[in-house]
Amino acid sequence: MLKIATPTRTVQAVLLMICASATISVLWALLRWGAETMHPIYMVFWRSLFGAIVLVPLFVRGGPALLKTRHLPLHLLRSTCSLVAMVGIFYSIAQVPLAQGMAVNYSAPLFATIGAALLLGETLHRRRIAAVLVGFLGMLVVVRPGVEDIHVGILAALMGAVAMAGSLLCVKKLSATEATPTIILYGNTLCLPIALGLALMYWQPMTWHNLAVLAIVGAVSSTAQWFLAKALSMADAGAVLPLDFLRLVFVTLLGVALFGETPDLFTVLGAGLILCSTVYIARREAGAKAPAAVRQAPAE
Repeated sequence: MLKIATPTRTVQAVLLMICASATISVLWALLRWGAETMHPIYMVFWRSLFGAIVLVPLFVRGGPALLKTRHLPLHLLRSTCSLVAMVGIFYSIAQVPLAQGMAVNYSAPLFATIGAALLLGETLHRRRIAAVLVGFLGMLVVVRPGVEDIHVGILAALMGAVAMAGSLLCVKKLSATEATPTIILYGNTLCLPIALGLALMYWQPMTWHNLAVLAIVGAVSSTAQWFLAKALSMADAGAVLPLDFLRLVFVTLLGVALFGETPDLFTVLGAGLILCSTVYIARREAGAKAPAAVRQAPAE
């Protein structure tokens, strides 16, 4: 009988990373589609609510012990950063070409690296500083300030990237003392009242079409996070993060096919510089056996 060889863990991680990139790209296309009938901030609230509902089984299993913490303010800061990141990303998706917004989104690990040095006292060696500078050069290529007017959607994408970096830093700090389920639970629930308050300004009757879109967004988002987390758990970040560039490829194809968008050369070139920078930083983190603060999280 012919035996089929089982793929190595690295090969499995590569396949999972490809799935993560494809799923995140589909998520962005769904958000653009939803933005045609719903305000981005309205979608942020429902995305947050569905995300909190998904965590109910986690709380049932863990019980009240999951709520025990001595760092509630830091949990609140992390939850706030996550909310601001979603608002920025969702708004940018509705305003600028998907590929351009995705390229700016790649810069979150660069901001996290700088924040880790300024706020957590981590050392930035010359090579890492050079990598960060290359990454920000790539962002300048994408944004082109002074050459073109900076669109409000680009500013929203930058806000989302900075806020995502803040969330990553909070998680890194909390992970030293807090259990992962506790971090997840507080991160996805503390800012629900704020999200509701913002959404009330753009409230609209919920239609079956909108409900279906939001439900699919929640399912696809959770699937993307699972693919990404699983890939990073099975192989070194430096081995799978280069495939993160496929997000730009997939989202560009979806933008062309579904919304008639055509990315320019500057967007592709800038995104490539940013990605090379973040991959190098991730490899340095892995080599130093440090916590992966610069790992790219899916754009919600």
